[in-house]
Amino acid sequence: MIVLLTKLQEELKITFMKNRIVFSLMMCCTVMMTQAQTIHVNNKFWDGASLYTVQEVRMGKIIYMTTKQGGELTLEKVAGEQGEYKIIPSRQAEDCPFGAQFGWRVQHIRQDGLNFLAIRKPNGDAMWTMTLTTDNEEQCELQQKMMLQEEPWNAVNSILLNHAYLDSRVDSKKELRILRNKILAYHGYRFQSEDLQEYFGKISWYKPGNDNNAIKLNIMEQTNLQLIKSEEAARAEDQEAQPAGVMAAPENDWSEAAVASQIRTYFDVVNKTFEEGSGLNPFDLDKQFYSAYWNEIYEDVNEKESNVTSAEQRFFIDDNHWTAGMETPVEVKGIKVELLTGDMAEAVFTLVDKRHGLSQKAILTLDYERGKWRISNWLQKSHDPSGSTLVKMEKYVGR
Repeated sequence: MIVLLTKLQEELKITFMKNRIVFSLMMCCTVMMTQAQTIHVNNKFWDGASLYTVQEVRMGKIIYMTTKQGGELTLEKVAGEQGEYKIIPSRQAEDCPFGAQFGWRVQHIRQDGLNFLAIRKPNGDAMWTMTLTTDNEEQCELQQKMMLQEEPWNAVNSILLNHAYLDSRVDSKKELRILRNKILAYHGYRFQSEDLQEYFGKISWYKPGNDNNAIKLNIMEQTNLQLIKSEEAARAEDQEAQPAGVMAAPENDWSEAAVASQIRTYFDVVNKTFEEGSGLNPFDLDKQFYSAYWNEIYEDVNEKESNVTSAEQRFFIDDNHWTAGMETPVEVKGIKVELLTGDMAEAVFTLVDKRHGLSQKAILTLDYERGKWRISNWLQKSHDPSGSTLVKMEKYVGR
């Protein structure tokens, strides 16, 4: 009996110690989560345009932050809800920032390696993001500039977006809708809308599944989807708010036919440029047919890479501009276009040397800019098998 009692006491002691360890671990995790979700003085949050620095945490629940430009944001912790805040009036600012309203919720999210604030509309959708950072304003602006170089089509599933990015990189509501649904298409979402079925059905990687409810988006994708949805709603409100008699800006001429037509028009003008007495300046072609991005590359190459050997450089530009290399009039045949986004397309076609009958495939990308499709990059130089140049596109040597 004594042995049994002793054994029972030992088992109870072991059970007690196990429960104590589990309880301690739970408390430790709770403390860690609380610390992770707590905003501290000197924390800095970047929203894509301004850097907000926490100046004061009053009574452990009032978060007051400012920008160098005089912007203010004040949050009040929501009692009993971890990582939840609401926007309240600031000391000097009369209006609520971000186009939000006082009382809207702000969630501090630390998940999947991300640490950011999401300002949410009453329906729960994120409408603004602010990322925790240790950088200064200059570094944040540099990173934002690098982010702006990323195509929206690639960014929506890989980068936490912000309002400044969407406002700068996405022109139309149509493209916003496509980008929002691209997040779902990437996971095999089966669309009901015929236009979305047709659009994504042309993309090789899209494989629609059988159960939309089984799709799980990570926190970044969820937030990006909500941001795009909020941006769509905001632009719709702006359009409705226009004064009577003011026409809304038209949507992009977003079709394969429009891209093909622009390519044909471009080569018609190129051919005329080299006709005797045409009076056309090659530099005018760039202004009319090339995107602003291309001009940035041209200036950068002229400035930094003009003295290196062709083997070392990514690009080459001759002294008389690329059009100086045109040796023969060309004809364009068999244009095939893939619309990548609402403002980006890739075209594959055949260039025919009208003087000698030789031909070669060419590939280029186009951006929709200032009301027309403009060439952004040549992806392949145009040469015939014998090596004589059809069109000496020296601007872009290769990727």
